[in-house]
Amino acid sequence: MYRLSMTPLTIETPSVLFDLSRLVRSRHKPFGTGVDRIDLAIGLDLVARFGTNCHFLHAGIHGVCRLKHSLGRAVLSHLDAAWNGSPGKRLEKSTDWRLSVTPFVDRRAHRLPGSIINRQTTYVVASHSGLGKVKGGMKRLDPTAEMKRVVYIHDLIPIDFPEYQRPQTYKQFTAYLDELFDAPVQVVANSKDTALRMQAYAAAQGMRLSGTEVIIPTLTFGAPASAPVAPAVRAVIEDSSPYFVTLGTIEPRKNHLLLLEIWRMMADRQQIPRLCIIGKRGWENENVIDMLERSPVIREHVLEFGGLGDHEVQLLLKGARALLFPSFAEGLGIPLLEAGALGVPAIVSDIPVFHEIAPSDTVFLNPIDGLGWMREILARSGQGTTNETEGQA
Repeated sequence: MYRLSMTPLTIETPSVLFDLSRLVRSRHKPFGTGVDRIDLAIGLDLVARFGTNCHFLHAGIHGVCRLKHSLGRAVLSHLDAAWNGSPGKRLEKSTDWRLSVTPFVDRRAHRLPGSIINRQTTYVVASHSGLGKVKGGMKRLDPTAEMKRVVYIHDLIPIDFPEYQRPQTYKQFTAYLDELFDAPVQVVANSKDTALRMQAYAAAQGMRLSGTEVIIPTLTFGAPASAPVAPAVRAVIEDSSPYFVTLGTIEPRKNHLLLLEIWRMMADRQQIPRLCIIGKRGWENENVIDMLERSPVIREHVLEFGGLGDHEVQLLLKGARALLFPSFAEGLGIPLLEAGALGVPAIVSDIPVFHEIAPSDTVFLNPIDGLGWMREILARSGQGTTNETEGQA
C-alpha cells in the first residue's frame, strides 16, 4: 500500500466544516482513486489539526446533513485503515448508513447551527462533490456568505476538454463551480497547470478568488503487503518476457486506443512484449472494448486487470519495462507519481502537467505519435535500439 500525503491547507479560522460526501459514498471501496485519496489525506489532516473543531457535512439523498464528530472521524479512520494500511477500527459493511446519518440532521432548521456557520469557520471541499452538487445548497447553508471557502480543484477537464467527457459532465461541473464561487474562494490546485486553468476560467466568468495555492501530493510506500496475489498477476511477474503497464480508467482521454493500435502493428514480429492494462472500464470506450474482446492479436498479448489491490498494482509496476501514460489531458497524474516513487521508468504524453511531476529520465512523446511510441516500446523490450527500429517502422 502507499500513503498519499498533503502539505496542510492554509486555514485562518479556528474551526472548519469538512465536506465528507464523497468519502461517505466511497467508504466500502477496497481502494481509492486519486481524488478519493487526496480527499482522505486532507480530511485526516483537518481532524488532526482542529480536533473537535473539525465539523463534518454530508450532502446526499438525505439532504444536507451534519454528521456527529465521532461518526465523521470513524469514516476517516476506517478509510485510512482500508486504503493506507493504518491501524484502526473499520466500519461494518452491513451498517445501515441511513440509521447513522438521520439522527444528526438538524431538523429544527434547514441549515447547520449558527455556532458553526459563521465567519469563524472555513468550509473545505476536496472532492468535486458534496454541497456544490446541491442546487442552492450553499445559499441555504450560509445565506450571507459568512464562512470562508477553500476548494481543492483536481482538474478543469470537463471545461477545457469536454470532448473526452460524458455529454452531461460539462453542465454538472460548471454548475458545481457556480454554486461554490458565488462568494470569494481560496482555491487549492493539484498542479500549476490546474491553477492556471482555474485562474483563467475564474477571470472569464467574473468569479472572485481570494487566493490560489498549489499543493501536489506525495506518495510514500510501506512494508510489502502480505495480502494474496491473484494468479493472473503472479503469472505476469513470474514470466521473464518483457511487459509494459498502463494504469487508469479506460476512458477516451486516457488514449488506450493508441496503445492497442501499436500492439496490433507489432503483430508481425516474432516477439511481442505484453501490455498490462490496469483499471476499470469507464465510458464511451466502445472501440477499445471491441479491440480487447474481438482482436485475436490483442487478446494474445494484452492483459486487462480491473480490480487489483495496491500491492498487486505495485508488483506489476515494479516488474514493468516502463509505465505508458499517453493521456490527452490530466489534472495531475497519480500513476506517474506512483511509478516515480517506485523507480519505474515512464513514457508519457508531452503535456504541461507531466513536466511538473515527472522524474528526469521520463520520455515525453506526442500522444498521437504512434510510431514514436512504438520505437520506444521496442527499444525497451530489447528488440534493437531506438535508431535501429526507426528504419523498420
